[in-house]
Amino acid sequence: MSLVHAPTTSRVALPVKNRRTRVISIIMGLIGVFTVFAFGFGSDARAHSSLTFNPINLANAPWHVGSLTVGTRWTDVVLGLVMVALAIEMFLRRPRRGVMARFGFVAVLFLFGLLFWAARTPGPSPTSSVNVTAILVGSSAAAMVLIFGSLSGVMCERSGVVNIAIEGQFIGGAFLGSMIASTTHDFLFAAIAGLFIGGLIGLVLAFLSLRYRSDQIIVGVVLVTMLSSLSSYLNLQVLTPFPNFNTGILAPNLPIPLLSKIPVLGPVFFNQSGFFYVMIILVAVVSFALFKTRYGLHVRAVGEHPRAAATVGINVIRVRYINVVLGGAIAGLGGVAFMATQGQFQVGYTSGYGYIALAALIFGRWRPSGAVVASIIFGLSVYLSYNLVTYNVPISLYILQMFPYLITIAVVAGLIGRVRAPAADGQPYLRD
Repeated sequence: MSLVHAPTTSRVALPVKNRRTRVISIIMGLIGVFTVFAFGFGSDARAHSSLTFNPINLANAPWHVGSLTVGTRWTDVVLGLVMVALAIEMFLRRPRRGVMARFGFVAVLFLFGLLFWAARTPGPSPTSSVNVTAILVGSSAAAMVLIFGSLSGVMCERSGVVNIAIEGQFIGGAFLGSMIASTTHDFLFAAIAGLFIGGLIGLVLAFLSLRYRSDQIIVGVVLVTMLSSLSSYLNLQVLTPFPNFNTGILAPNLPIPLLSKIPVLGPVFFNQSGFFYVMIILVAVVSFALFKTRYGLHVRAVGEHPRAAATVGINVIRVRYINVVLGGAIAGLGGVAFMATQGQFQVGYTSGYGYIALAALIFGRWRPSGAVVASIIFGLSVYLSYNLVTYNVPISLYILQMFPYLITIAVVAGLIGRVRAPAADGQPYLRD
C-alpha cells in the first residue's frame, strides 16, 4: 500500500509548492517589466546617471576612485531584463532552493534601477549623481540593527518562544545606553547596560510565557507598549530637564589599517564602529552554536519537539529560559548600537525596527545566514525610503516611508512564499 499511496501524496503536495514558486516568479517578472518601461523607456534618451564611490566623510577616506557615468535608459532596461530573465528561469525550472535569494537579488536590482532613474540628468533631481559608498554605509547602519534583532529572534524562536518584544528591547537598550554613554562617555558601559536591560526584558517574557504559559504574542505586544510608554514618560521627566543625560554622542569608527582604504568595501566593512564588528562576531557565534554544537542540537530539539527532547533528558524549560534571556540581551545591545549611530534618544525613533527584524527572521527561514541577507535587503530599503526624497522623486515622503513596512507585511503574510517555522514555536510546554 505504501508504494501505491506515496506517489499520490507527492503529486498533491508538489503543485502547491510549484504554485507559490510561480507566483513569486510572476511578481519578479512584473517588477522587471515595470523597471524596463517606467524607469528605462520612461527616461529621456539623452539622460545619464553618474555613480560616485568616494564617501562624504573624508576622515580615513579610502583610495580615490573616479566616477562612472552611464546612460539611464539602457542601464535600467538591462537591469529590468535581468529581472525578467531570472523570473523566467524560476518559472520554468521551479527550483526548490534559492527562491528567496533570487527575489532578494531582484529587489536590490530594482532599488538601484530606481536610483539611476531618480538621479538622472536632465531630470527633476537637484542631485545628479548616486554616491554608492554613502548609500552602502548608511544602509549598513540600519542593517546592523536589524541583524541584532533578527539574531535575537533566531535565538528565541529556535527554542520555541516567539519574541515579539524585540522592539521593546531596542527601546530599552537605546534609552539606557544613551544615559550611560552620555554620563560615562564610554560605550563599553553602555553596551553592558544594553545587554542587561535586554536580558531583563527577555527574562520577564520567559517568566510569563513559561511559568504561567501566557500567550507569547500578547505578552510581547504588552512589553513593547509598556517600554514605549515608559520611555516617553522618562524622556519627559528625566532627559528633557537634565539634557546632560542625553547628549547624543556617537560611537567612533575603528578603521582597520589598509583594509579601510579599499574603495567602496573599506568604508562599509572595515571603517565601522565597534558595534558593527561585534555584530559580525555574533553572527558567526550564533550560527556555530546552533548548528555545530551539542547545545545547538538541544535548542533545535526543544523548538521542534519538546516532549521528545524531554524524554532524552533535556530540560526544556531551562533551555528556553537561557535562549530567551540571551536573545533579549542581543536585542538590547542592538538598541545601544542604534543609539550609537543615531545620537540623542528620541521617543519612537526605533521606527518599528523590531517588527522589521521579525520579518527578516521569517524571510531568512529562521537561520542566522538567511536573516543577515534579509536584514541587508530591509536595511537598504529603510535607508532609501528616507533618502529618496532628496532626489525629488514624484512620490510623497510618507508613501516612500511605507515601503519597508509593506514589504514586512508581504513577508509575514507569506505573499512571497511560505516557510516552515520550528514546529513548537509559540506553543507552551506542559510538563507531565
